[in-house]
Amino acid sequence: MPGERPVHVLGIAASARKNSTSGAALDVVLARAAELGCRTKALRLAELRLPFCDGDKTAPWPEYPAVAVLRRAVSRAHAVVLATPEYHGGMSGALKNALDLLDIPHARGKVFAGVSALGGRSNSNALNQLRTSVRWLHGWMLPDQVAIPDARSAHLDGRFQDPLVTERLSQLADALTRAARALALPVAPDHPQGRRE
Repeated sequence: MPGERPVHVLGIAASARKNSTSGAALDVVLARAAELGCRTKALRLAELRLPFCDGDKTAPWPEYPAVAVLRRAVSRAHAVVLATPEYHGGMSGALKNALDLLDIPHARGKVFAGVSALGGRSNSNALNQLRTSVRWLHGWMLPDQVAIPDARSAHLDGRFQDPLVTERLSQLADALTRAARALALPVAPDHPQGRRE
C-alpha cells in the first residue's frame, strides 16, 4: 500500500548442496514475497565462512567477517525464512550453528517461517527444532510451515513436480508477509516505547 514502509524478508538456506530442494523452496518463498512488495535477500550458508559457535553469542569474531554479515542481515530484516534439509531427524548442523551465533537482540520481534526438505516421508522434526531455537531467540514463529517429503524426487529439472508444493510455499510467503507487516507497524504515539525500529 502507498506510504507503507517496505518489509524486508531474509532467507537463510542451510543446505550445502548446490541445487538443493530446500534452497529451491526458499527461492519460491522469496519470489512470492517480492511479488507482494517485500525487499528480499538470501544468505546461503554454504557460501559463508562461519566459525563453530563457542557459546559466546556476542563474540565479534573479527577473523570471520561472515558472522557480522549474518547478524546484520537478521537484525535488519522484519521477517526471516529458515530453509533446511532434515538430517537424521533434525535441522542441518550448519543452520543450528548459524542460529547459535545469533543473540536475542538480533532476532527479537522478527517473524520467522520454516521450510524443511526430507529424504523420506514427511514429518515435523526439523521444523519443531526450528521453533524451539526461534523461541529461545525471542522471535515469532509462524504457525504455517512447509515440509517437503521425498526431496530427491520433489524438485527436478528446476521445478517442483507437485504444484501443491509451490502453492503451499506461496501461501507461506503470504502469511509471513501479513505477519511481518502487522508487527512492523508503528506503535501508538503514547506508547512508552514510541515507534518500532
